[in-house]
Amino acid sequence: MIAFDFGNLCFNSGASEQNILVVISGKNMFLSMNDFITEAVNFLESDGRFCGNWTEIYKNRTNLPAIAWMKSRLEEMNQRVNILYEPIIKAVNVVPSKWNDITLGIETMNEYILYLWGTSA
Repeated sequence: MIAFDFGNLCFNSGASEQNILVVISGKNMFLSMNDFITEAVNFLESDGRFCGNWTEIYKNRTNLPAIAWMKSRLEEMNQRVNILYEPIIKAVNVVPSKWNDITLGIETMNEYILYLWGTSA
């Protein structure tokens, strides 16, 4: 499992208060996307650089479809960070999205990805 915290580098403004955090792992390590998300949250809590309280925030998860939203966000980011990914098989909102705070679970052929986009504004 590996985590990337891009901070405001993903967006086209060096002063952006938005942040993107991505956790990735091979699918062969987990029985399901839900198992991956649980372990990804635990992984984030294991290191202070990624803040704490993830388990509490994400314990009441949902699974609402989100593929179109995910693809549109990746296109908006491409001026600062290039992301190459396999075709998306499934993307779900992990928790109900709020104004500018999105958390997605993504499944590709070989990987599970936890994608968190938030803002402090």
